[in-house]
Amino acid sequence: MFRNKFIKLLTAATFAVVGIGTVNTISSTSTVQASAFHYLRKDHKLVTLGLGENLPVRNYTHGELVQKDDPKDENTYCDTISPLRTRGWKYINGIKYYNIPSQKHLGTTSAYIAAKYFTKKYNDMSYLTVYRVNSKIKALSDDMDNTDDGMWYGKGDIILVNNFSLWNHDKYVDTISPMQDGKHNADGWFTPQEANFGGELTHEDFKNHCSKASANTKFLLNHGEDWYTNSSLARGGMYHKGHFYKVYSR
Repeated sequence: MFRNKFIKLLTAATFAVVGIGTVNTISSTSTVQASAFHYLRKDHKLVTLGLGENLPVRNYTHGELVQKDDPKDENTYCDTISPLRTRGWKYINGIKYYNIPSQKHLGTTSAYIAAKYFTKKYNDMSYLTVYRVNSKIKALSDDMDNTDDGMWYGKGDIILVNNFSLWNHDKYVDTISPMQDGKHNADGWFTPQEANFGGELTHEDFKNHCSKASANTKFLLNHGEDWYTNSSLARGGMYHKGHFYKVYSR
């Protein structure tokens, strides 16, 4: 089954945006040793870091810690659709953090994400590649049994391939597509839920019916507002509303 959670989060009909609810103060008060704040720009303007997935957020209310950045608690994860921007950083208990204003919960005054997540280690999109379908092919369902009730990929359809299924020589090649029953996404047709469909291809069918797309061929998401290209994936990111952003994911 397709392993890229970020794709599925971006293409859901609705988004679970962290920061809508209020936060209850944690029961045990932690001793916080924070350094001076360091601005990235002399004019103190925001600097864009990129898009994030599963990055834990640390929240404060007037200096009091109300939410720990627990990587095991998905309730602390950042919003996956809003670009993460910062004015600067500081050390908290010896760990470097970026201040991310957009990730504040209601009732909190500051939010921080550890700087270690905005490094190459968490910015690898090499496991995805955009492909073009050269002739009509039936994909097996993306379920545990790979049943034969999957969708048709039509000639010219643009699909996204999970390279892990190729590198690991899995039984099937994992793919995902924003169109249904041979409808080409260039026609602007999307599923009613604005979601993506996963499909499994045999290695023989994949080799015979698909080829790597050109560098700037778009794999469209969200009614065409967002997209991947092989060029953007090579740079570690995607286009969101016409702007390129690096993607940082745990």
